[in-house]
Amino acid sequence: MKEIIFITSGGTGGHIIPARCLAKTLAQENHEVIFFGDEKIKNYIKPQDGFRSIIIDSSQIKKTPLFLAKAALKITHGILQSLYYFLSHRPKYVIAFGGYATFPILVCAIITRCKIILHEQNAHLGKVNRIFAKFADKIATSFPQTSGITAQNLSKIHFCGNPVRDEILALHEVPYILPEEKTEKFFDESSPNKMGYNVILASDFYEEEEKDHNFRILVIGGSGGAKIFSEILPKAVFNLPERIKDKIQITQQCRAELVKSTFDQYCSYNINIAIDAFFDNMPELISKSHLVIARSGSSSIFEFCAAKKPMILVPFAAAADDHQAKNANYLAQNNAAIVVSEKEFTINKISDLLKNLIEDQTQLRKMSDAAGKLAATDATQNLVKLVNG
Repeated sequence: MKEIIFITSGGTGGHIIPARCLAKTLAQENHEVIFFGDEKIKNYIKPQDGFRSIIIDSSQIKKTPLFLAKAALKITHGILQSLYYFLSHRPKYVIAFGGYATFPILVCAIITRCKIILHEQNAHLGKVNRIFAKFADKIATSFPQTSGITAQNLSKIHFCGNPVRDEILALHEVPYILPEEKTEKFFDESSPNKMGYNVILASDFYEEEEKDHNFRILVIGGSGGAKIFSEILPKAVFNLPERIKDKIQITQQCRAELVKSTFDQYCSYNINIAIDAFFDNMPELISKSHLVIARSGSSSIFEFCAAKKPMILVPFAAAADDHQAKNANYLAQNNAAIVVSEKEFTINKISDLLKNLIEDQTQLRKMSDAAGKLAATDATQNLVKLVNG
């Protein structure tokens, strides 16, 4: 008999991607999975994933009377919607991945006395997960140490890691290779001269296999686009010596309204750039990169670890409970990333940092090795065991 599992997630990719990884695996193992979230899940859930997805009303809370009234109506409607599905399906578990969109489902889980598993992606327990932690049967964490958990809930903790997409996980088996200097043609003395004369022909030369000699930097701004990257990075790269600048190729994701101005700035500095608000070939871009510059949302950094990519991380200073700094510091303490605060993210500092990394690539190799060791390649299966246990 199929067991029915409800999975619910907040509206950002950082919440939805690991939730989708688990949902797909459980569906493949013959569970009946129903995925609940807000409108944003439509950007991530695909028809071929093997499970149903349902949009439930919910809302963030802002301290203005009008907004509070609207939020209360939406959340109440979301609870009534959720209650219908609980009463008609009677799930074995609700597995919640944080974010305000999980609130109505979790309220109904308590009302119907359904078992709850919480998954926390970040190094600090999120607001909604903190509210429901005392009602949870199990709390799965992505980091070995997660702050914001009360003493009475410590017995519920299971360190599982943060699930990563299969196409990114496959990159863990791909070696980290840095670009090499260009090779020249060499005369092959063993090649018999076909004309029998003391003549050197083009066919008597051999050339090593053509390699890509660009140093590829991938810049990911997260869902907010990281305006600071658009403001600082073009100038920082322009400051580099010509011998370095000429071999750099940058692929940058930024805010839609900044794509043209950022592109124009790079082009005016004669820098090799590909830029867009969204890339649908992220696994390929990660695979080809030699260095990643990014915010430090949990799902992103664990994908970079899975791909064994060195990182420069710039935590979002306004992140709730400063969780991005806590995520980033874990990687820095384990030598997988260099952390630069927003205040320190200046043209000169980043220019010097890039110069040092590109000219002395020993640190890049060490960071790659360290990142690979932090990758939670079994995170999805750990969660599956938690559900089946």
